[in-house]
Amino acid sequence: MCHNKFLIVLKKLSVIGFLFLISACKPVSDQDATKRASALVAQCIESQNQCEISTELGNFSIKFSQHQLSEKVKTELPFFIELTQLPQQETMQSITKATAYLEGRDMFMGKVPIFFEPVSTNNVYLAESLLANCSEEQMVWRLWITVALEDKSKTFFVDFTSQRL
Repeated sequence: MCHNKFLIVLKKLSVIGFLFLISACKPVSDQDATKRASALVAQCIESQNQCEISTELGNFSIKFSQHQLSEKVKTELPFFIELTQLPQQETMQSITKATAYLEGRDMFMGKVPIFFEPVSTNNVYLAESLLANCSEEQMVWRLWITVALEDKSKTFFVDFTSQRL
């Protein structure tokens, strides 16, 4: 009888302890990601096929930032993608939505969704991503971006190379 009561109390304490531990966890917020990204400098990297894209909807800049970033994005490490709508002389419509995904250019690695969030009123959007490791030392990725400006949208891509860790 005493042994059963002891087991019941032990189970209850285990559950209470577990609940206490998980209540101390704090989810990562978008603001935390923005703070981490602001500590990094977004740049056009050497392995990009283009940094600025001109379309009939306007001109856009794509830049990358990562702690170990040199000329290539490193796999298995988080990195940021900065999408900026560049100012133009004539009246400019602002981006109303930006969606994207990554895929291997020459090797199928699936589609990695990219979720852009506005970070300022200057038409700057930021997304955090991570690339899977590949059997090759280097791999070319294609970033497909669709921007919407009110009732029009345009899709374009940027190729860049990743380096295996």
